[in-house]
Amino acid sequence: MTSMYRALCLVAAAIVVVSPAHAETPARMAHEAIETFSLSAANGRPYEIVVAAPTGPAPAAGYPVVYVLDPHIMFGAMTESVRLMARRQDVGEQSVIVGIGYPAGADPRKERAIDYTPAFGSQPNKTPGTGGAEGFLTFVHDKLKPAIGKRWKIDGKREMLFGHSLGGLFTLYTLINRPDTFDTYVAASPSIWFEDGMVKRGNFRGRLGPKMETQGLSARVLITVGEYEQDPDPDFPPESPRDLQQRTQVDNAREFAGWLAGLPGIEAKFIEVEGLDHGSVIPAAIGHGVHFAYSRTAKMPAPAPKPAEFNNPTGIPVPDAPTYMRMTDEGRYQLRLRIRALPEAQHKAWNDRFQYQLGAGLTYDQHRRLHEERVRMDEKYGTAPVDE
Repeated sequence: MTSMYRALCLVAAAIVVVSPAHAETPARMAHEAIETFSLSAANGRPYEIVVAAPTGPAPAAGYPVVYVLDPHIMFGAMTESVRLMARRQDVGEQSVIVGIGYPAGADPRKERAIDYTPAFGSQPNKTPGTGGAEGFLTFVHDKLKPAIGKRWKIDGKREMLFGHSLGGLFTLYTLINRPDTFDTYVAASPSIWFEDGMVKRGNFRGRLGPKMETQGLSARVLITVGEYEQDPDPDFPPESPRDLQQRTQVDNAREFAGWLAGLPGIEAKFIEVEGLDHGSVIPAAIGHGVHFAYSRTAKMPAPAPKPAEFNNPTGIPVPDAPTYMRMTDEGRYQLRLRIRALPEAQHKAWNDRFQYQLGAGLTYDQHRRLHEERVRMDEKYGTAPVDE
């Protein structure tokens, strides 16, 4: 076990010293064992995974699981909060808590800046050292979650992702691009301002609705933010109040939660924590997130309804995302030429459905690269693209 997590283990293990008032329930007080293991992404990036592993038998449906970003900061507090919530509410069940961290010697600040931030396109972001969210999401979805599922019996309907700041941004990125990955998302103080607010743009977040509808998904989302993340805290004035105000952290969080609440299949809640700033709000955000995820009265919303059948006026089949991705670049180009030649009304109807299909099946990164291919092919053959 690396030194980075020894302190976390000591903090978490301290809970086994129970007060006399709870001595009659040792099974519920027994602390999870702390385990660590290494895992690498397909692109070779290494990760150190720290797990608060349950010691009691798994429920029939499996253990709930919480995935935590920035475990060097969040893991101990999240473990304590989950356990204390279970004890206080007499839930009597343990959870698997998974921290997604980095090997000893790595700088978490630099690594998280890569992993938690989306790329605008194939060209580097304006912010150096960012743009690796797509690869990190692939790692979480394709490698980490299966690895956890092999080690413990997991309830696939009770999986939560928690992230703060850039981690909150990645939480929203995951929701929008792979909403089937978790059922509960807690984005604490999400950095929605990143790259001029790219996650707010219609061509970015507009793909969530089609995914929810075509897959019949539902999700619960909590967005939290501190009162003094936009206006300066009078007790602790920031060095750059103008930068704070320009990021409009509170307004962004409120707007994003409101937009999510209007989508079928999603329950979205917004909490502004009074009197706290971007750093001091973390413990409160964890507490609110755990309460939101484990609430006994909470129910998953009804799945998003399936999309209406498409009455195709063109006679040209509209490919779904996997079919389109299997085509060659020349094949995709020739299809675009056919659609461009259609009458305006038919072109619009076909293309609207086509964009819906791509939004339903592709991540932003995949879709963006297809757009760049379209530009390259038009430059290659000297054709003029139309609005598509």
